[in-house]
Amino acid sequence: MGKKRTRAAAKAGGGVGGGRKTVLVVLFVRSVERDGATSVDQGRWVDAALEMFGEVFGGATAYPKARGIWRDDERGGFLVKDEPVVMHCYTTPDEIQDSSNLAELGGFCRTMGRETNQGEVGLVVADEYFAIRNFTKE
Repeated sequence: MGKKRTRAAAKAGGGVGGGRKTVLVVLFVRSVERDGATSVDQGRWVDAALEMFGEVFGGATAYPKARGIWRDDERGGFLVKDEPVVMHCYTTPDEIQDSSNLAELGGFCRTMGRETNQGEVGLVVADEYFAIRNFTKE
């Protein structure tokens, strides 16, 4: 029988090869506008997000539609049901802290939020959720 690899060996790159990307970025691409009824061109935004993640962080994966709900407190607690595409992108601590990369990511989220008439764009970086609600251009 072969040797069992320890977690430390895996972290050191034992047998896995390649670089390590330890920061998970998650983006939710909604299927409807803030009103919960008007569809958005979700395919266009998924493609655009994949391109942005590919150019800025080296890649991403878009998972098939999920089922979700979002409470819009600015509209009296109206519940917006939708089928978001959930995107995962792994990156490095240096890449996620780079100001030009953050500007690209933030700019994309603001543009998507503005052009798809959202109340919030959900973005997770590492273990922190960011509720992006200000969609003004910078």
